[in-house]
Amino acid sequence: MKRLGVLACGLCALMASIFFPARVANSADKIKFPYSPIGWESLAWYVAKEAGYYEKYGFDVDLFFQGASSEVIQGMLAGEVNLAGIAGPAVITNVIGGGDVIQVAALVKTFTIPLYSQPSIKTLADLKGQKVGVSRFGSVTHITALSVLQRAGIAKNVTIVQTGGVPESAAALASGAVAAATVLPPQSLMLKDKGYRELVGLKELRELNIPFVENGLVTRRSFANKNPDLVKRFLKASFEGLKRVFDDKNFTMKVLGQYTKITDAKLLEDSYEWAAAAFVKDPRIPADAEKALAEQMITLKMVDAAAAAKTPVTAFFDNQYVDALEKEGFLKKLWQ
Repeated sequence: MKRLGVLACGLCALMASIFFPARVANSADKIKFPYSPIGWESLAWYVAKEAGYYEKYGFDVDLFFQGASSEVIQGMLAGEVNLAGIAGPAVITNVIGGGDVIQVAALVKTFTIPLYSQPSIKTLADLKGQKVGVSRFGSVTHITALSVLQRAGIAKNVTIVQTGGVPESAAALASGAVAAATVLPPQSLMLKDKGYRELVGLKELRELNIPFVENGLVTRRSFANKNPDLVKRFLKASFEGLKRVFDDKNFTMKVLGQYTKITDAKLLEDSYEWAAAAFVKDPRIPADAEKALAEQMITLKMVDAAAAAKTPVTAFFDNQYVDALEKEGFLKKLWQ
């Protein structure tokens, strides 16, 4: 009997050694993933989640909207999350202030938020002496408006006002409280249908050729240094989501409607077309874009000039994870 007991215990130990490690190896990494905004710019995350690409690469992702990028970064610095779908001024502010949230991929590398105006405003010059609405001071809508007005040489002749949000900017324009406003789809598309003028659209923004990372993936540098393989896997899943955006219009529109609650077919299609024209296939962060943004923020007194002068541009981003995927042949195979 004693011998049978020993054999039984040995068999149990053998079974445990076979099956328990397998369960550990196959358990998904749980990732809390905040993003902003709710709209086409977040399609890569939406599609990667709904198409099962995060699961494919071993993740259980809790995808959730968390307001402004600055709020997302506060949560990251507090240790609540390690990855997020954002970009823009908040990344620069945190690094100059001593934080370690950095950009590791860029999905949109130009300004894409259109400037809409009252029908009576026919050119940018007509905005002299007028008010232009932006969601919040220091936001991407603010940086976009200011950059456009500066290129037109009328920034000093226009009053920029804060409305509180993109829907509020659209409402301010509709009520006549402002002559123009930076409003992204779908609100901008609704304004267009109501007769408001697209004073500066995606085509014109691209022609301005102002380098700017408008959306992408961020992480804590300390976390990425310790978990490079996890970051690379998350990038792979996200990039496969982006590929599906380009390849499967119907599925993408369905997912976009699910997350934005838009039911109007025309609005969904217009938003999709805007996304397809704005997303990039090369996710490397351009150094000149981060440098230009930091300089713009110094001009706006959004960051301390002395601290910014001591911060190298490479502190804001790290392309090593995308470069590794390129070296492995992942990106070439993905886009072939």
